[in-house]
Amino acid sequence: MFDLDGTLVHTVPDIAAALDEVLALYSVGPTSEDEAASMMGDGLSEFFWRALTSKRLNLPADEADAARRRFIACYAKAPARRSRVYPGIYALLQELRQRNVRTAVCTNKIEEIARTILQDMRLVNCFDAVVGAGGDRPMKPDPRPVQEAVTRAGGHMARALLVGDTSADHGAAIAARVPLVLVDYGYSHLPISALTYGIIVDNPKSLHDAVMRFVGMEDYRGPDAEAEHHPSVV
Repeated sequence: MFDLDGTLVHTVPDIAAALDEVLALYSVGPTSEDEAASMMGDGLSEFFWRALTSKRLNLPADEADAARRRFIACYAKAPARRSRVYPGIYALLQELRQRNVRTAVCTNKIEEIARTILQDMRLVNCFDAVVGAGGDRPMKPDPRPVQEAVTRAGGHMARALLVGDTSADHGAAIAARVPLVLVDYGYSHLPISALTYGIIVDNPKSLHDAVMRFVGMEDYRGPDAEAEHHPSVV
């Protein structure tokens, strides 16, 4: 399983642009990519509340919530206009497909928006399942989105790997009892070295090698393994 924002796709340019469009009414300064990245990881609503705090905007509750809804709607109209796929991701996903590895996206982004991004980035056909936020569904670090992604992809938790970039992924992997690869180029609020579980990679080759080592572990059995063989889910 792969996280989306900060792992597969650099999405903050479009998120920052939507935020600036909605907050233009309040005459606040533009949002830099670094500022936007520091507020990522826990879904669009939490991003917006962090942005209000960062920009010291003290709005009445009803007005703030209306602005939040406008921000999400604005972003949903064009979530991949400025975004880009990280180097090495296309090649990695194609190789996983060639090896018949089941793949999924597990993200805290609204699922419909996540699918739009994957479609626009020509990545959607690389995945067997996409699980995102919606309704009352819990978000990472809760383990249930990870478990749902594995189930939808047709895999088994004993052969699952999560690739992500934030403490939400870190916590979800621990709670779900699956191995973890953390990329250090993403949107973690904390220094990635402070996250003590998983393998940390810092470039496309290292990510490729870490994932392929897992795929090649034919005898790997996780803590909940059963006797029969189950397909890998990355």
